[in-house]
Amino acid sequence: MRLARKLLPLLPALAMIALSAGLALASGGGGVSDHQMWDFIYRIMNFAVLVAVLVVVLRKPLKSGLSSRVDQIKSELEELEAKREEARRAYALMEQRLADAAGEHEKILAEFRAMGEKEKAAIISGAETTAQRIKEQASFTIEQETAQAKAELRRDVAEMSAALAEDLLKEKINSEDQTRLVDEYLAKVSQEVQ
Repeated sequence: MRLARKLLPLLPALAMIALSAGLALASGGGGVSDHQMWDFIYRIMNFAVLVAVLVVVLRKPLKSGLSSRVDQIKSELEELEAKREEARRAYALMEQRLADAAGEHEKILAEFRAMGEKEKAAIISGAETTAQRIKEQASFTIEQETAQAKAELRRDVAEMSAALAEDLLKEKINSEDQTRLVDEYLAKVSQEVQ
């Protein structure tokens, strides 16, 4: 009964084949004899039996083959769906990482800017300290050189004054003055010795 229900949809196809074969024989120019007609009907019946036998014999292997193929396709679809979901999760994770990286990028830039400002302030402070030290050192050097120049100037003035005084004394002092100065000096020395 189930076989008849399955073969029922094939009947219109078989009828079409029979009609087209009958039309082909009729258009052959001659009439169709009863013998040819029975031959044709036997062939159609043989064909129908062959189809029925093939359906019965191949039904289980076809069914199991088609069933396994359907199961395989279902498992492949499930696997592909799982891969698609995994790819969506990976994509969302990458999007999140990219957003986090952009935020991290801004954070790092802000940190580097702050470090740069601190370094700039440290460099300026160091430069100001160095400049102050150089000014103090230059001021000290100027004072030392000024003091040295004053001392040299005094010495030169003293030497010139002594030379000038010596020249004046040579011109104005006589032998009596020299004797009197030597005596005064010797008297002073003897007083200090005692």
